[in-house]
Amino acid sequence: MIFWFAGLHLEAVFVVALSVVSLGVNTLVKILVARPRPTGHLVDVFQATSRQSFPGGHVMVYLAFWGLLFSFGIILFRGTRWWRIALLAVSAFFVALVGPSRIYLGYHWASDVLGAYLIGGVLLCIALWIYIKLKERGIMETERARTQPTRSNAFRSFNCK
Repeated sequence: MIFWFAGLHLEAVFVVALSVVSLGVNTLVKILVARPRPTGHLVDVFQATSRQSFPGGHVMVYLAFWGLLFSFGIILFRGTRWWRIALLAVSAFFVALVGPSRIYLGYHWASDVLGAYLIGGVLLCIALWIYIKLKERGIMETERARTQPTRSNAFRSFNCK
């Protein structure tokens, strides 16, 4: 919603769309692989669940959401403003630590997490490639977003001409 109200409609759509696509791909791969979760007989499990294990859903969704926010922090904003640094640090923190935390809690095998990082990373790369192509063409660009780079040094310009 912050992106939408800031006039960055394409970015707002991408945040929602990539989160939904990531969740859908995760569900489909879980059904196809049907790998059981770790059990209390093999590892310490914080809370048992009956759903499938591969790939790790939290890892894929975190990578989609926080990875995209991190990427937007690099692509859209420039400078050393505190909020840009905070966005990059918080996003990187969540992406880096969600996987190990899922293993530590006994919800996933390490291969579940690595697979989720791999699949999520591929989805993120595809989404960013599409985003850059659409951004260069000015798709869903508002007048406010178009004039923002001239008003502030905080935003990067996508001058395609």
